[in-house]
Amino acid sequence: MTRIAVLIAFASLLFLARPAAALAAPPETRVPFALLIDANSGAVLFAKNADAPMAPASTTKILTAEIVFRALAAGRLKLDDTAPISPRAAREGDAESGGSSMFAQANSRVSIEDLLRGLLITSGNDAAIALAEDVAGSQEAFVAMMNRRARELGMTHSHFANAWGDGSPGQRVTARDMARLAAYVIQTYPQYYRYCGETAFTWNNIPQHNRNPLLAMNIGADGVKTGHLAKSGFGLVGSAVQNGRRLILVINGAHSEAERASEARRLLEWGFGAGGG
Repeated sequence: MTRIAVLIAFASLLFLARPAAALAAPPETRVPFALLIDANSGAVLFAKNADAPMAPASTTKILTAEIVFRALAAGRLKLDDTAPISPRAAREGDAESGGSSMFAQANSRVSIEDLLRGLLITSGNDAAIALAEDVAGSQEAFVAMMNRRARELGMTHSHFANAWGDGSPGQRVTARDMARLAAYVIQTYPQYYRYCGETAFTWNNIPQHNRNPLLAMNIGADGVKTGHLAKSGFGLVGSAVQNGRRLILVINGAHSEAERASEARRLLEWGFGAGGG
């Protein structure tokens, strides 16, 4: 069995494992979707609507990043390669379009490394589109690649319509699928996953901060990605490590940034304390 097959099999095992026994009762959570897993043991510590469809919003960019990470690991891309910023990437990914942006300028070229930072730290839609076009030749070809890759990774209840995660019809995931993706990325690409834990990024003389609230909480968080849509609320795929033990959390549907932060923290603190041991 190849190393990749072993890793995918391991990631699948995490989410087929039965809930951990004899845990203290978890706190109630106000968010409609939640999943907390122990990535070391494979135990599901907490689940709420973990297999129900939900809108991924910008957590979509974790899969976009995985495809780029895979190309880097295979030598098909290099971090210092540059990708063109098409007018489409600049237009659809511009802040004025209502989404997040790293403020890349049309017809410029940006390194793959800076685009990854723009994608994962500032959640730039322009970065997502530019990476998709560079890797696959077009946005449409990249979306087909995303859906093939999702199936390969065992994300059987997910479907993607674009690389950045707007509210397009048919764009759906489950908390379990997103946790599976996060676990795979963390284990397979540690050299690139580190970008998810960087707290700030400046591009075009505009400083921007990572929206992941866990990174500022001193609870061992090191990634992964936030998301938000007006119709589906605030979401987060997060991971934290304490004493060598890694937990992965997915929540979605919070009513505000503050609720997203507080619910994520409560579940992780419970998982590291009463929930796990």
